[in-house]
Amino acid sequence: MENLKYNAAFLFAATSSLRSSELCQLTMDDTDEDKRMIVPEKESSTEQTWVTFYNDEAAEAFEAFKPERDPDDERVFQTTKQPLNRKFRHVSEEVGVKVTVQKLRRWFATEMSRCGVDAKYIDAFCGRTKSSVLEEYYLDYSPERLREIYDEAGITVLE
Repeated sequence: MENLKYNAAFLFAATSSLRSSELCQLTMDDTDEDKRMIVPEKESSTEQTWVTFYNDEAAEAFEAFKPERDPDDERVFQTTKQPLNRKFRHVSEEVGVKVTVQKLRRWFATEMSRCGVDAKYIDAFCGRTKSSVLEEYYLDYSPERLREIYDEAGITVLE
């Protein structure tokens, strides 16, 4: 995508598994750029995000976009779902492949699985709640462990 904002949003969506609402509501305080870590504050009974990450491609795209950001708007991408979805729809028409945030979440889960990441950790990256005693009390979902798993997977979009 030629537009720096939507290019960064596309790469964040593809490599972090954020939902479109999370992507649009994401604030600078929700991100740790040094660790490429995201901890959105959105939570519901079925959806939550403990912690997820974004890759180097997304970090580079975000760095390119940052000079264009409005300093008075704390949202990372400074957009709402409607313009984001419209841009993705427009790009989909141009390239002949349907691209949506939901499809990028599916792509993320598939790629992580292909890289050997356990489904329970993929669920954690995707913000799905823990569903068993094993997950609740015995698996390590610390940000450090999740970062290790994410980095070992080494997913890329453009390479």
